[in-house]
Amino acid sequence: MKHPPLRRGRRHSWPLHAGVLLVLAGLVAGGLLLTGTIGGPDDRRERRPFPMGRGGPAATPPAPAGDGDVLAVRSWGRAAGQLAVVVGNESTEPIASARVRVTARDAAGAVVVATSGTDADVCCTVVGLPPGAEFGLFVPLDAGVGEIGAVDVETLSAETGSSAADATVRVGATDLRRSADDTVVAVRLKARGRLSGFVAVQALLVDEDGAVAQVISGRFYCFRPGAARTVRLHLFHAVPPGLRLDRVVAYPIPDGVRPHVPGRCR
Repeated sequence: MKHPPLRRGRRHSWPLHAGVLLVLAGLVAGGLLLTGTIGGPDDRRERRPFPMGRGGPAATPPAPAGDGDVLAVRSWGRAAGQLAVVVGNESTEPIASARVRVTARDAAGAVVVATSGTDADVCCTVVGLPPGAEFGLFVPLDAGVGEIGAVDVETLSAETGSSAADATVRVGATDLRRSADDTVVAVRLKARGRLSGFVAVQALLVDEDGAVAQVISGRFYCFRPGAARTVRLHLFHAVPPGLRLDRVVAYPIPDGVRPHVPGRCR
C-alpha cells in the first residue's frame, strides 16, 4: 500500500496551493480597487448607476432625452481647432459623474471624430451637474477634419448623487482677455453650503449666431463656504475675433468624484 506517501504528498502541496489562492485573491481585490468597485474611506456618499442610453444597459431614465440618454446635446460648434459641445442633464437627478463619447459625423453620416477621452483628462467627463443644467465638452480637431454635419453624445457610465443640496458656486463678474497665444477668462466665484472643496468651472464662447464655438474648462480646489475667489481659465491659444463670452458655469464636484487636478483640501 502506498497510501502514506500519497498523504504526505498532499500535505506538502497544500501550502503551495494556499499560496496560489492567496495571490489570486490579492489580484482580484487589487483589480476591484482600481476600478472603484471597493469603496475607500473618502467614498462617503451614496452613488447609484444611471440608466444608460445607446450602448448601455436597457433601462429608462426618469426624464429621457430624445435618444434615450440622460444627457442631450443643446448646442455645438467649432473654431480654432476645437469641437465644442454643450449638453444638458435631462434627468430628474443630479449627475455626480459621467463619462461620455462624443461622435461627429459629416453630411453623409460618416464618422469623422469619435472619442471618450482618457482617465487623465476632462474633455469628455461631466461632474456635479444638477437636473436641467448644462455642461461643456470639447474635442481637439485635426486640421484634416472637414465639415461636420451632426454631433452626438452617448453616456458610457454615470452615477447619481451630489454634495449637500445647498452647495452652490455663485458666478460673479467675468472678463475675457485675448493675446497672441492664449484666451483667458477671469471670473469671480463665491462658494455657498457644504462643498468638497473642488469646483468645475467652464467658460462658454459663442459665435455671432449664438452657437457655442469654444469651451474653456478648469478644475479648482480649496473652496470654502462663504469665501470669494477670482480664478482664471486658460485656453492656451487664440480664438477668432468674432467669438464672445456668453456665460460661465460653475458646479461643486461631489465628494468621492475625481476632480482631475492636483491638491488636497482638509
